[in-house]
Amino acid sequence: MRFLLLCCLIVVLASPAWAGFRGPSAAVTQVGTVTAASEAPEGTTCVLTGNIIEHLNRDRYTFKDDSGSITVNIPPHVFGALEVTPASKVRITGEIRGKRHPERPDAHVGVRYLEVLE
Repeated sequence: MRFLLLCCLIVVLASPAWAGFRGPSAAVTQVGTVTAASEAPEGTTCVLTGNIIEHLNRDRYTFKDDSGSITVNIPPHVFGALEVTPASKVRITGEIRGKRHPERPDAHVGVRYLEVLE
């Protein structure tokens, strides 16, 4: 009996776990270019591939792809141990922020994940 329980436990622990929801979503669709991101509403998910070309101040940077450039907010913990230069091709994942207050326009992408591709 113990042997059978041990075998079941090993099988369960050795199996890969796939977590997450798979199904329809009421969320706004994801955008993949700077042009689409600049026109998208607040909260839209962005997955952009391009280069971080300039540090503006604090956590603000200029991100550029083939369609244009946009301000991105990248906190230090998102960079982690990655070394990024203007020549580095990166993929950023985040959401559009700063469009809720029309009297203080500050549209930017709040970056949650950054990956160096080259």
